[in-house]
Amino acid sequence: MQLIEPYFGNRTKRLIKSPKLFFLDTGLAAFLAGFRFKDNLFASYLAGAFYESFVFGQILRQLGSHGETTPINYWRTASGQEVDLVIEQAGGTAVAIECKLNEQPDIADASGLRTLSEVEKGRIKEKFLVCRTKVSYKLSDGTWVMNLTELLNNLAL
Repeated sequence: MQLIEPYFGNRTKRLIKSPKLFFLDTGLAAFLAGFRFKDNLFASYLAGAFYESFVFGQILRQLGSHGETTPINYWRTASGQEVDLVIEQAGGTAVAIECKLNEQPDIADASGLRTLSEVEKGRIKEKFLVCRTKVSYKLSDGTWVMNLTELLNNLAL
């Protein structure tokens, strides 16, 4: 298990400030939650949370394999806008990542990424929407949509 803290780039905005818990072994977590078959998990309302935990774990492992200790946070406003992962980088910039379980997210799925980018005024270097797509593409707001393998290959950590 891993706790991540909220991202506070702009301290004037009302943000949720409690930590978020991720299970790094999503297979064990699914078993403990009573899921014995992947179809049952995918049909559950918890599927998105398990996918988000899986993505977080893979990014954390990638960072660790490169000897990085880069902070990974999340961002959520009091009004419900959210970005699943914010990876801080040198120079005060960050990469924002939203996790969606579907195969073809659209511009509406990137609303939290856009809001964070607007609030942070130039501090968000890249916006990624990681999902189960087979082909990467860019949304009209500049957000990259790609699968986890592509994300791990393209993160400039």
